[in-house]
Amino acid sequence: MSYLHVTIKTKTSDGWLCIFKDLSVSELKKSLVKPYRLGKSIYYDGNILSPSEITQVKITETKKPHEEELKVVQEESYRKVQEFNRTSSSVVLVSAGHGYSDYEINECGKDVTNLYISSGPGVGTPLTVFAEFIKHPWVVRVIGGLVFVAVAAYLGLK
Repeated sequence: MSYLHVTIKTKTSDGWLCIFKDLSVSELKKSLVKPYRLGKSIYYDGNILSPSEITQVKITETKKPHEEELKVVQEESYRKVQEFNRTSSSVVLVSAGHGYSDYEINECGKDVTNLYISSGPGVGTPLTVFAEFIKHPWVVRVIGGLVFVAVAAYLGLK
């Protein structure tokens, strides 16, 4: 089983923000992809986010849940700090390392953003794009004319 995590950057902040953790594909599509494509607000942790405020999106796929993946990052970071302190003769690094913030999940796993989001917000889903095409006045006229000709031909043959 894989887990999907969503981190974003907004116009009002320079750093990453983790808005969704441990989602399935269907949960991701319902919570992020569909509202984003339709240009509707995205709800996360009691907050409302307008898609127009988003400047960058990253969807990360991991094999383990969010907490377990960050634990691996923490341990690896701590190991690197300890290794640096052992090999350095004059400088000692005092740090717990990184992996303690939710947004650092985007350093783990695989970036799968392009599989789910390939356009800007408000572009629409394939169904809404098709519906807009069908509602176009020229399409309505052409289809209406073809239906009229078909009905007239059918009635004229009897």
